[in-house]
Amino acid sequence: MNDVRRKLGYFAAFFALWTLVALIFVSLSSATALGGGNQPNLRLLFLIQFTRFYLWGLFSPLIYRFVRRFPIEIRAFRWRNLLIHLAGMTVFCTVHQLLLMVIRWMVNAPPGAPVSSFFENFFGNFFNGVYLGVMIYPLIVFAIQAFVFYQNYRAEEEQKLRVTAQLARAELHALKMQIHPHFLFNTLHSISSLVLEEPPKANQMIARLGDFLRLTLEQSERQFVTLKEEIEFARCYLEIEQVRFSDRLQVEINVEPASLTAEVPHLILQPLVENAIQHAIAPRASGGSIKISAKKFGDTIRVEIADSGEGIHTGRNVSNNGKGVGLEGSKIIV
Repeated sequence: MNDVRRKLGYFAAFFALWTLVALIFVSLSSATALGGGNQPNLRLLFLIQFTRFYLWGLFSPLIYRFVRRFPIEIRAFRWRNLLIHLAGMTVFCTVHQLLLMVIRWMVNAPPGAPVSSFFENFFGNFFNGVYLGVMIYPLIVFAIQAFVFYQNYRAEEEQKLRVTAQLARAELHALKMQIHPHFLFNTLHSISSLVLEEPPKANQMIARLGDFLRLTLEQSERQFVTLKEEIEFARCYLEIEQVRFSDRLQVEINVEPASLTAEVPHLILQPLVENAIQHAIAPRASGGSIKISAKKFGDTIRVEIADSGEGIHTGRNVSNNGKGVGLEGSKIIV
């Protein structure tokens, strides 16, 4: 349905364009006649000019195919294509002028006029009309070539966007593959330790792990989620880590309700939260706290993740031999 509407829109614009050009030439011819002190024959002017340009309108689809087959491009100029267009211009202009002359003769010839009257002053009428076609044909070719260039440009841009989207999905998938195995290994190891010693905690961790995996599956194909969904995802992760670290990890989530519907890149919080736990909480015997806050400022949302760690300073090794998934990994999503 949309394709039909688009084609009808093109046809309407195409028809309106040639109608406008015909009206302009009627006006110019009328002004020329009046300037010479003559009364213009509007009936004849409308007949000639509208027939002339509607015929060019009928030829335009053929010329379009001709241009697509033999393009004239500056960056890839071919003399052969130019010569082909010169030959094509000769054919189109000749056929156009002959049709115009036939239509004009059929309308204006008196009843019973012999066919031979058509050939009276044939060459004069023919060449007087062909010169205008010689000017119109290159303009049509130029307009079509510009349209084709625009189409190609749009196609290239759309292809770039598709490639960029595919790359983003691939990078997101790669980041997920970095995060989940490491996290699952630690979680399963903790569950195995708690099953016999603290069954309630093991059950709690299993339940939250189930929620975490459910959210992972639901959002696996999405690049953007609402902040509410992303916060819930981070909350599941942190509640599992709270079972692991027990009293060593305190979590505070303070999110302004107005910001919950905002769309954010999926997994934008996860690497930062994991980074905070890995570098600020885990190394300290006393543990620490993590605070997630979000607030709306006009059309933007400010999300902050803060921890009680000592921060990064000279002499502190935070790279974990280059194997951690922290701030550096999150740049993929941002």
